[in-house]
Amino acid sequence: MEKLLLSIVIPVYNAEKYIKFCLDAVVNQSYSNLEVIVVDDGSTDHSLAIINEYASKDKRIIVLSHENKGVSYTRNEGIEAASGQFITFIDADDYPDSELAQNYIAGVDRWKGKDISFFMCGMYFDNLYNRNIRNKKLILETIHGFIEGECYLLNRSSAATLSWLGIFNFVTNKCYDLRKIKEYNIRFDEGVHIGEDLKFNLDYLDKCPGYIGMKNIALYHYVKRRDDSLSISYHSNDLEDTKCIYRRFITWESSQHDVTDDNILVIKGIYINDWVSRLTACYDHFRGTSDAGMVKHKINKEIRSKEFQHTLKEIGKSKKIGFLRYLCLRTGIYEIFYLLRIFYRIAKG
Repeated sequence: MEKLLLSIVIPVYNAEKYIKFCLDAVVNQSYSNLEVIVVDDGSTDHSLAIINEYASKDKRIIVLSHENKGVSYTRNEGIEAASGQFITFIDADDYPDSELAQNYIAGVDRWKGKDISFFMCGMYFDNLYNRNIRNKKLILETIHGFIEGECYLLNRSSAATLSWLGIFNFVTNKCYDLRKIKEYNIRFDEGVHIGEDLKFNLDYLDKCPGYIGMKNIALYHYVKRRDDSLSISYHSNDLEDTKCIYRRFITWESSQHDVTDDNILVIKGIYINDWVSRLTACYDHFRGTSDAGMVKHKINKEIRSKEFQHTLKEIGKSKKIGFLRYLCLRTGIYEIFYLLRIFYRIAKG
């Protein structure tokens, strides 16, 4: 196997509690021809000192630092500094399996000369936030004929299935052609706070045709931590960004070869779920404030909108949403859905 250089970009912000675990997993990869670009995003804790300590012991580590500007800006700085043939992204609070880089390089080498866009792997979902929710291994399912550990070339229309499984919308379980990223100036959108990974993947696939290569094994650990508030964060543009990105995803999927109606309905099911998540973040953010009444009116207007209700009916008919969730949202009264959500979370512990 040719000794290809794999660039690994790790954005870091106030990660002193877990950056050592992440870096240990990276520097101890079984494949050693790595360029590890660690970019500190203006951390106010001891993250930068820890990173510099690791860099002093491993010449493969390149440390960059700037004032706090967000994860997209930070990843983009890593892209600019990267010099490998291929690139992957790892978040500071996650960690890779020791064979991740080896499998990426083996995968792209295996299909050298083939028309392939990016190569990816499955993921572990490690839940440290709620011990009552079991950890998950997200890979192509054996009930559909896939074998764990095997490599597959997937049609691009498989993006819907991969998204349903929870492994398409991320960038952290994928190996990209860095030369194409730089040639076509593909970057993370620094104005987007929600769905920036999915947008990057669509931007990349728009410029890079070909199959999706996959090693059907979980090699990346996405860790949901007790202090991780990403899922309930709120930014004023999140709702419109979510709608824009999923409309584009649906249009993109619809244009793929061999796409089916079910593929589109799968994405629409995810769209409604994320749409409601953004409404929930908004509801929680303004609850108890003087603007709460106005926000409730806006949220109810959203779920009564023609697009929402039409999409909801489509996925309800195709059973791409739970029956109780469907009934609550069909009422057009968000508070009913929110109450169901509270009962569900209590039941889950």
